[in-house]
Amino acid sequence: MASIFDTQGTYKNNNNKIGTIESMLSGVASGLIAIPKGFFSLGASLMDLGVNSGKAARVEQWFDDLTEFDEKAEATAAGKITELLVNIGIPGGLAFKSASGMAKASMLAARNKKYVNLTNPKLVDAADEALSLTAKGKTRQFMAGAIGGGIAEGVFVGDAEKVGTFGDLIGGPTRIDRSGTDTDAIKDILNRIKFGTEGALFTGILGGAGTVIKKITNRNKGLDVANSQLDEWIDNVAAKFRARSGKTQELFNLERESLGLRSQDTNVAQRLSRNLEVNIDKMFPFFRNIGNKQTVKQKSEFLNDLNEALLSGEAKIDDATGATTYGAMDEAAVKKVRDTINKFATSKEMAKELDDQIFGSLTTMRDKWAELFETLGGTLSKEDLAGFKSIFGNKFKNYLGATYDIFQDQSLIPFLRYKPAAQSIENAKKVFKESWAEANPELVKQGKVLEDLEAEQYVADILKPQNIGLPKGMRMDKPSNAYFTIPDFFVNRTVLDEATQAKGRLGGPRINVEQLAIKGIGDSAESKELQKVFNELFGKNTNPMITMITGMSKLSMITRRNVLYKDIFKKNEEIIANWMAATDKTTVPQPMFARTEDEARLFFGNADYRRIEPVDQAQRLAVSTTPGATTPFSGIENTYYARNGVAEAIEGTSFATKDRGNIGRLYDSLVLYPKAASQIAKTILSPVTHLRNFVSAGAFAAANGILPAADPAAIKQAYQALQTGLKGTRQQNDLYEELLALGVVNRNVRIGDISKLMEDVGFGSSMTSDKGMRLLLKPLSKIKSTAQDLYTAEDDFWKIYSWAIEKNRIEKAFEAQGIIKNTNASIKRNGVQIKYDDDFLKREAADIVRNNIPNYDYVSDFVKGIRKLPIGNFVSFPAEIARTGTNIVRRALREINETIEITDGTGKVINTIKPLQGIGYKRLFGFTTTVAAVPVGTVAAFQALYDVTDEEREAIRRFAAQWSKNSTLLPIKQEDGSFKYIDFSHANAYDTLIRPLQSVVNAVQDGRTDQDGIMDDFAKGLFTAMAEFGQPFISEAIWTEAALDIIARGGRTRDGFQIYNREDTDGSKASAIFKHLVEAQMPFSLKQLQRLDRSIESRDVLVKGKYDEYGQDFEFGDEFQGLFGFRAVKVNPERTMNFKVADFQKGIRDSRSLFTRVALKGGPIEPREIVDAYINANRALFDVKKTLKGDMDAARLLNISDESFNNSLDRISATEVNAIENNIFRPYDISNEVYLSFAENADKLGMANPFDAAADVIADLRSSMMDVSLELPEFPVFENPLLPIMQSAPGGSTLLGGSTLNLPTIDANAVSAQVQGSNFSKMTNEEKLRILFGDN
Repeated sequence: MASIFDTQGTYKNNNNKIGTIESMLSGVASGLIAIPKGFFSLGASLMDLGVNSGKAARVEQWFDDLTEFDEKAEATAAGKITELLVNIGIPGGLAFKSASGMAKASMLAARNKKYVNLTNPKLVDAADEALSLTAKGKTRQFMAGAIGGGIAEGVFVGDAEKVGTFGDLIGGPTRIDRSGTDTDAIKDILNRIKFGTEGALFTGILGGAGTVIKKITNRNKGLDVANSQLDEWIDNVAAKFRARSGKTQELFNLERESLGLRSQDTNVAQRLSRNLEVNIDKMFPFFRNIGNKQTVKQKSEFLNDLNEALLSGEAKIDDATGATTYGAMDEAAVKKVRDTINKFATSKEMAKELDDQIFGSLTTMRDKWAELFETLGGTLSKEDLAGFKSIFGNKFKNYLGATYDIFQDQSLIPFLRYKPAAQSIENAKKVFKESWAEANPELVKQGKVLEDLEAEQYVADILKPQNIGLPKGMRMDKPSNAYFTIPDFFVNRTVLDEATQAKGRLGGPRINVEQLAIKGIGDSAESKELQKVFNELFGKNTNPMITMITGMSKLSMITRRNVLYKDIFKKNEEIIANWMAATDKTTVPQPMFARTEDEARLFFGNADYRRIEPVDQAQRLAVSTTPGATTPFSGIENTYYARNGVAEAIEGTSFATKDRGNIGRLYDSLVLYPKAASQIAKTILSPVTHLRNFVSAGAFAAANGILPAADPAAIKQAYQALQTGLKGTRQQNDLYEELLALGVVNRNVRIGDISKLMEDVGFGSSMTSDKGMRLLLKPLSKIKSTAQDLYTAEDDFWKIYSWAIEKNRIEKAFEAQGIIKNTNASIKRNGVQIKYDDDFLKREAADIVRNNIPNYDYVSDFVKGIRKLPIGNFVSFPAEIARTGTNIVRRALREINETIEITDGTGKVINTIKPLQGIGYKRLFGFTTTVAAVPVGTVAAFQALYDVTDEEREAIRRFAAQWSKNSTLLPIKQEDGSFKYIDFSHANAYDTLIRPLQSVVNAVQDGRTDQDGIMDDFAKGLFTAMAEFGQPFISEAIWTEAALDIIARGGRTRDGFQIYNREDTDGSKASAIFKHLVEAQMPFSLKQLQRLDRSIESRDVLVKGKYDEYGQDFEFGDEFQGLFGFRAVKVNPERTMNFKVADFQKGIRDSRSLFTRVALKGGPIEPREIVDAYINANRALFDVKKTLKGDMDAARLLNISDESFNNSLDRISATEVNAIENNIFRPYDISNEVYLSFAENADKLGMANPFDAAADVIADLRSSMMDVSLELPEFPVFENPLLPIMQSAPGGSTLLGGSTLNLPTIDANAVSAQVQGSNFSKMTNEEKLRILFGDN
């Protein structure tokens, strides 16, 4: 099998080797020469008609002898493909454009009822737009182009027989005729017609695809509404794959900005809580806490004091400025904290440092909260803002401090659910007993009490999810603490009036913790103690780190989402207002939504639009002093309309979730939970994947023309900005938070897939997925958290580095043109005035990184949705590779061609420059080098370094693992003559783009020696390429594959390996099944680490011994390289030949079944069908034996020992092995059992045995097939001489020999004579027709 990176091919005229680049360049030249060759050859063929003088053959020979380019092109598969594309692509493309242009001009002229030459550019543009709006006109124009392209391809193709058609693969009328002589002019012309006919269809498909792609990538908003249903369909399809999905670009941008700000808020809280934790650990070191209950208690009290200080003070909103401040912390609370710091600090210096660090974190957190509250206030109406100000001081502490463990740990897994402390349960039981006694004095007098078990049941009941919760949103008029349903008697422990309360699920109402009271007085000391009992029961947090993170999460979510709603409305009104103010209203705007249905019809035309359903009716995002939601889209009376994609996006911002039902929950448990767990195990918890992740991500910088590690300052900046526990990181937190807001960092694609999958299965009750990931692996939470931080950092490093380089080189490019930032430099870009300052550079660099390096935020909703299916593993990554790979090329071309206008103070253009041209060329060079040249160079270097021939490299590919067949393989020959290979694709991030091309080249290479042209092989390669590209999206997920191995494949893997023996004991089978399923979920790259362990003979850490269960040993160097994605895999021809022989035996059985399945189907069968089945079975048998011959030759090239070679072939008869060794094909022998089956079936049906009529023909065919050599590129064509037995026609006549259809009479005697002589296969079609129909 060839590689797209084959560095050499054999040149026919001598033994020199032709490199891939030279072969491809020769292909360009040869393809250009083939254009006039085809034209003049066609002319000569027309002159040859009727005389067959051979002029066409001489013309072709003259062109063939003109240069050696064609022979050099054919030396490699890549060269052949290049020659083909140039030969038919240039004339076909030009003809398509010319024909479609002429058709368009003709239709315009017909429309205007006269033929005129439009010279006025405005008239031309108007006519173009008018015509483009007519679907019928576009179709006609397109068809004309396709027909023109097909004609040109038929005329200019250099050699139709050599190129071939798709008909050669699938049959049909376009199959090339290769019979007869090379001087057959009629045959040549007919072949060109076939090629041109197929070319018209193929050109049409390519042209159509190009049109669709152009529409997708360059939509005209004004025409979207007016265009045809085809355009609407194209837009709907495009929406599934583009980053913004069905949203408008304005809405997508606003969402990204909001998400970036939320990420920034979260990072601030995480950083401050982490800093606080580090300093607290200095006061209470881990070793001091071990077994020391007193220290643990002191630490707990200190955390409580810190939390009180954090939430203390008087918060205010300034009436004049609207600024929010917290004021000073409560002095008493601060004193308690400082006293503890001084007590546990080992020196005054340490006490001062701790004081500065701890109070610095608390102050910064309070300032950030104040900033968010101030922003939130800006989204409120005047009425709500007044209420917000009046009670804000008391509200903020209650709201931010209302975090409970019971809501954090609502796992579906029982042992992971929240469990109150035993003492908390006892305290709550005591309260219930006292309340019951007070409510039932008569029963107490009778000696009755609330039993201990009954009291415990009441405690258990109020802890059930349906009986406890947190208020939604941020209601100013209601408490923010937990509420729960109480027993009816417990009203005497609340501030409620018993007579007016509705009965709840437990017989009593739902109350808030703040409503608990003794004797109806809520703020007494006794009441505070009662509230404390239930706060402890529910696990109310007094940990300041948790308060920081959860408080920030709630506040940021509500603030940023309400700001987003406000911005959506503002931007939408701006779009509509600009259109209303414009004098030219011919271009209808595309706002995000319409305010009335009439507006919707105007703005969206015939597009699918609908009313936006009210959002956030649960009031999760509400900020109000009165009941009722405050988001603009919340009210039921509001009637806003939008296209489906926008409506779904706006409705999705409310975080509304639907009850999935029992079936949905079962699906989550059996499919999505394990799928998420297996993906976490294979990525976040895999040390090997971490190393590969970091190494391969460096290619993203290289592909953009940035040398990895070329700028030490940028490397230092990127490392210091990372958010990990590694020494030297977290030094540039402000930069990291700025990049979060710009959407550059913390957007790892694989982490994004897993996090969203966690949200899908509904871990916990919060609106984020972080908790879900924590609960899933709670026993390993610390390890997982660190591993996740590192996995994100590995991605972030290259993004920060690339951002810094992009920003720097854009600035230098402008400086080279005399434009300096922050100097009132004024430039115009695409007609828009831009202020050239540091902010411009930051945003421009961020835009490049977001669009040119994989980013989860830019994965389409459709692709993200695949995560919910039992198929696909990390589907977002290959989708992003395709998106960003395309964007890199587009960006480079834009930079090369983009013109920037320099303006003066009045906006007048004084100069035009192309400052980014150099960057564009570097980017384009970097991409082609990274995607193609680096693999090419690496393969060539390995072949030269280890003296590996092309034949040996191809032998390695035959013996490589199935998943590496289309990979870029780096061959290694060792001193003892054995071989290894490195699958370079594992470490190549852009393998997704290369592998489909590799598949096409492999298919063309495999068919290089056959006689049916290149097109059928090209088509096979395209089908394989589509499968390769789609593999990540449609293959079984890790967990699904393991489960289906057991359920659907009967204990075998997809590759055929046996998991358990069906005849084994039930216990052994159960053990094997359990082991197989566990391995799918096993973290830490266990198998790779086991191999590494075996390679170190003096150490047995994970496994014992040097050899694995299959007797294989491993080398330390190979396994250590594997940690970075460059593992050298031993080629084991001895072991692999056993699998090859097993495949051969299966192939033999499958080939025979092609005959027996048809021949023994049980119903009536014609002799002709038997012969057809026999020919087909031998065709398949030929391929099976030829494959084994190739494997045998490859094994010898790989220096398999004679003993191992012979042992592996023991399962095949010596006669068969010798025949294959000598390239002798032994056709299929029909057994006596099969013959008897024919006879029995005929007797059963009361018919003559059809095999008797076919036996002589089969014997003759078998005799002819004995002469077939396995060296032939493909199985020869054997014609079936038998004619079908025709059924009677209506009226009693037959269709054979004079018919009601007036068909020519068939000479039965002539046919019979030819059948007996088996002469059909040696005759031309013309001779066959003459025998059948005479001279008719």
